[in-house]
Amino acid sequence: MNLLRVASVAALTCIPSLAAAQGALTGPTGESTKIAVIDMQRIALESAEGKALFSALQAENDKLQGETQAKQAEIQDMQAKLNSEILSQDAKVRLQRDIERKRTDAQRWLEDAQAEFETKRRDGEATLQEKMGPIVTQVAQENGIGLIFVNTPGVTIMLDPTLDISELIVQKLDGATAPPPGGGADAAAGTDAQGAENRK
Repeated sequence: MNLLRVASVAALTCIPSLAAAQGALTGPTGESTKIAVIDMQRIALESAEGKALFSALQAENDKLQGETQAKQAEIQDMQAKLNSEILSQDAKVRLQRDIERKRTDAQRWLEDAQAEFETKRRDGEATLQEKMGPIVTQVAQENGIGLIFVNTPGVTIMLDPTLDISELIVQKLDGATAPPPGGGADAAAGTDAQGAENRK
């Protein structure tokens, strides 16, 4: 039987005093169910996986802003040239058309870039949550937790901070994604070298 049941966050608001006082719920059979709370935002901000995702998205956002500013500056320069009295009327008409085309192209580019950014953000968050799932289940099983609530600011009422197991989830998540110490090719090379030395 799956020990992990992620409940509706609204349910916790109905039983704040019981959850905070005991950290367990008593069912109809008299058996108690140990409960806990996880903070998805905290896990995303504190875990190595979450920090890497945030850093990648921040870099992508900075690049997007830089390219947007460059396109805006180009259009502004063209607009300033259009307002110059040096140009002939025909030249101004052609330049006005070029400006309108630049604006249209820039707007389409921005919409596509923003859509691509949102796709990367959603995919990254989905990947993080997918990796978290087995870890949350493992923590629940190891600690005899039968019910886990997702903390939502403004919705969830948690009076006892000791119910929050987010830090434990972060530790497990970082441990699962960290490379083994001394592992990989270096370890294999060391083993081969030691074997050759023993055969001498």
